Amino acid sequence: MDESKLKRCSTSSTHAEASDEAIDPLQKAYKREFDDWETEVNNRKKQKQAEETTEKKKKCCFGTKDAKGNNEHTIFVTGFDNSGSRDEIRSALAKHFSSCGELTRVFVHIECETGVSRGYAFINLKKRVGIEAALSLNGSDLGGHKLLVTMARLRDEYYAHFNFNGCEICRASYAAGRQRLYRWNLRTGGGKVRRMSPQFQEKARLHYNKAVASRKMAKSKTNEG
Repeated sequence: MDESKLKRCSTSSTHAEASDEAIDPLQKAYKREFDDWETEVNNRKKQKQAEETTEKKKKCCFGTKDAKGNNEHTIFVTGFDNSGSRDEIRSALAKHFSSCGELTRVFVHIECETGVSRGYAFINLKKRVGIEAALSLNGSDLGGHKLLVTMARLRDEYYAHFNFNGCEICRASYAAGRQRLYRWNLRTGGGKVRRMSPQFQEKARLHYNKAVASRKMAKSKTNEG
């Protein structure tokens, strides 16, 4: 091969390498800028999701600190005026049961979508001696309404919540409730202490069928989309 041609090829190759080296820093700068922008976008998304979760927890009663705490000593209360806000109902019940001893928890179940009380509450007392005093308030008057007061474990609401519009936090709590019911059945030898009423079993069956149908509908819409 002609030496002049080799020199031209060598010179051409050197110019290409120099050109690549000149472009490379610019590409790196663009890449760094793009990475910084992508990181900022992801951080904003995470912040937005965290804020949305916080807002949902504020609206959802299961996002409050009083949501957990039901046990065999928990008191169930219903019959009160449920037109007020969650805090108003909590304050009214706390004042009404204050004579029974120190209260550690007053949980009012609120429907997320409507913000309206479900019409019942769970109360825990610091000392068990106050339980009898609390039960003695069964039939007492609160703001012109007659209260029904009983042990929570004797109520279906203690184990699950039916027919309400909840969020994902509610559904997680419902799943936890089912686990609690399962553990209770194991502890009591298959529910020999107290069997579930036929009404409760029918509610559970309908709720399960409704949940399955809802999931199937959502899945079919996703596949169509």
